[in-house]
Amino acid sequence: MCACLAVVITTLGAGGARADEAAAPAPAPLAWDNPVVADDFPDPSATLVDGVYWATATSSARAPGFPLLRSTDLVHWQDIGSIFRRSPGWSTGSLWAPELVVEETGVRVYYTARRRDGRLCVAVASAPAPPGPYTDHGPLVCQPAGSIDPTEVHDAAGHPYLVWKEDGNAVGRPSRIWIKRLRRNGLGVIGPRRELLRNADRWEGSVVEAPEIIARDGWLYLFYSGNTYGPPPACRYALGVARSRSVFGPWQRDPANPILRSNRAWRCPGHASPVSDGAGRLFVMYHAYRAGDGVLAPRRALLDAVTWGADGWPQVNGGRGPSTSASVG
Repeated sequence: MCACLAVVITTLGAGGARADEAAAPAPAPLAWDNPVVADDFPDPSATLVDGVYWATATSSARAPGFPLLRSTDLVHWQDIGSIFRRSPGWSTGSLWAPELVVEETGVRVYYTARRRDGRLCVAVASAPAPPGPYTDHGPLVCQPAGSIDPTEVHDAAGHPYLVWKEDGNAVGRPSRIWIKRLRRNGLGVIGPRRELLRNADRWEGSVVEAPEIIARDGWLYLFYSGNTYGPPPACRYALGVARSRSVFGPWQRDPANPILRSNRAWRCPGHASPVSDGAGRLFVMYHAYRAGDGVLAPRRALLDAVTWGADGWPQVNGGRGPSTSASVG
């Protein structure tokens, strides 16, 4: 998710401002304490629509599927229900990593669920507005190793693409991030798939996942998470970034990766959702464990600002790891 529309590439200019935001009034100061969602809210997805933020997340123990929150400031969130009132008929559970997309062609949620044969699939549902009701359209991609963590991006010509992770690490193979063209309405896939990234750097371990792509100053930035997840102390989850001139790559990793990692207050941060406030400021909403929590601890939703270094690479909270409290002017 990026800029005003979730997971749709939006070009950012100097300082992160979009061209149509250049004349916008200065945004109001914002201050917050983490977490911004204290309940279990893993794999968050957030987007801004007409001055209102919407967020959803992996269902975990919450039924029936994908909690839906509403906010006017990214900090204070109201629970308004769920995306699905009942689980999709084709699935048997594992409702993971929903991704809200709001654009002229409509409102969609791409998500992960387990098919009756046990295979993890990426699927899609649509709605007239973010609160719903949502109509499920079923699976789009179901690879033998499992397909998870979907997002949507547009190329320079405006064509939509599905980007997702093949869950190879679950079967002892490399984990890979793929791209495949979507139909104009976003409800079907066409053409061949292409690999964007696979686990290679030491910090990533056997995992690269949770892709999100934004555009800035002629570059595309792919935020992704890597390494082992799960409750502390075993997890080593962290956030990395790569950049390219094209959605198809080649993708160059940031030499400073990971750009968000554990600190003394928060452990194993990742699965970040970039979201703009519509006035040029970019944030990431992501999950993390509070340091010292036990093995059944929730993954809470945190918020931090993204800034840009002189080398053109993004930084989250100045590279200090998740913040306990923060503010932006």
